[in-house]
Parts: sequence; C-alpha cells; structure tokens
Amino acid sequence: MAKFLTVAGVAGLVVAAATLATAANAQKIAAGTGWQEAGVTLLDVDFPGTGFHARWEFFRCDCGDLLIRLEQTAPDGVLTGEMVLVDGQVILARGLVAQSADLEMMIQAPGLMLQLAFGLLQRAIPGGPADVPVDLDISVEEKKAGIEINTGTAAGHFGAPWSLDGRVWRAGPARRRFTLDFGFAGPSGEDLGQRGKISFSGGQDFGADGYPLADETPLDGWKLQWISKGETQPADPPEGQTLGELRAAAKALSMPPA
Repeated sequence: MAKFLTVAGVAGLVVAAATLATAANAQKIAAGTGWQEAGVTLLDVDFPGTGFHARWEFFRCDCGDLLIRLEQTAPDGVLTGEMVLVDGQVILARGLVAQSADLEMMIQAPGLMLQLAFGLLQRAIPGGPADVPVDLDISVEEKKAGIEINTGTAAGHFGAPWSLDGRVWRAGPARRRFTLDFGFAGPSGEDLGQRGKISFSGGQDFGADGYPLADETPLDGWKLQWISKGETQPADPPEGQTLGELRAAAKALSMPPA
C-alpha cells in the first residue's frame, strides 16, 4: 500500500545521484514519446529553506528495473549509494544507503520527485520531448486542481494554486535539458505567499542504451528487501544469488502460473 508523504517528509527522505551518462545520442526522439520513456534521467532537486539538496540519476530498463544512483546532502551529512527497484516488488541497495533501517522509506522521495518532474514537463509540453524546439521558456499556472502523485510505494499531494516556470531545451537529437521552479500550496490551501517551493534542474537521454546491470550481476555486497512480501528491513540476499535470479523470482510472483 502506498504511504503518504508530506512535503516536509519528502525533504527529509531526499537522496541523490551522480552526473548524467554520456552515452551515444545520434537518433532522434520519435513523435509521441513520453517524458517517462528516457533511458537515463538526471534530477538535481533543491528544497529551499530545508537544508536538503538531492541528486538522482535514474536508469530505466526494459526488463522492469529502475536503478537509482544517489547522493543526499542534508544538514547532518551526506548519504550516497545505489538502489534498484526490481519489478516494483523488491529493493536492492549498496553503499551508505544500504545501512538504512527501511529501504522502502529511502526509495520513496526519489520516486515521488521523478514522477512529479515527469508530470510537470507533461503539463508544460503535452506533446512530449519530441515537441521541444531549440529552446523554450515555459510558464504554467493552475488555480483549482492540485497535483496527486502515487508511485505504488508512496503518495504525495501538491496543492493548488500552483505555478511552474522554467526552461526546456535540446541538448542533442535525443537529449533534453530543463530547469523547473515549482511553487504550490500546502494541504490547507495557503496563499502563494506561503507556498512550498521545489527547484529542479537536469536532463534526459532518450537514446541511451546498455542498462548498467546485467542478469549475471552477483548480489554479494548488496542488501535486499521485499516490499511485496511486507518486509520492513533489509537483509542479505541468498548466498550466490544473481540479479537475473532475483528478477525471475520477482516476475514469478507477479505472474503466477495459470
């Protein structure tokens, strides 16, 4: 069941990622491609006034994985590492983030912010990344309808009135860059003078291929937590298990034999 996060809760869970991969980028983006279809998405996220800054690098795999390379800067220090959501059911982690008491809590903020960024880009440019000209200034205002986000592991509400200002531009035939300043009211509908603020900058590569983690990847040194089984803390994977074996186990649960 999705867990609801307040804006303050999101800021408290912030984690981040390294720089956008420089994969070959010769092909163009096909008409109708969605913002969520990028092979690699880089997000730099600031929560003004909180002391938190996040960088996330997301790698999307046709196999159903989502790899997140992260770095979190908070008033009490820096958190780094990698997380993988496998088939929406099980989380892998390594690095400092793997020491967290509950990996599901650690993956909620990047998932919410990724979906929010996609939603804002879609609202500003409904035709998707193929419709971006060389350089475009964007400005959107919504007075009535708030934004609801549900990733399956977490949910968030960003109230109206809200506004979006920023810029989107082409960084290559299959790459897009953007800056987004998002202002919104809290759950009680505060006026714009009291609204929350989130600033995004980053980019997407729709031509990237070669997902970094193959089936043969050993899981030694990773921590594992099954969210579909209700696990609330990470553990070591079975000895000798590979990522491919974990993927097969996850898919067997989501598609049981007839």
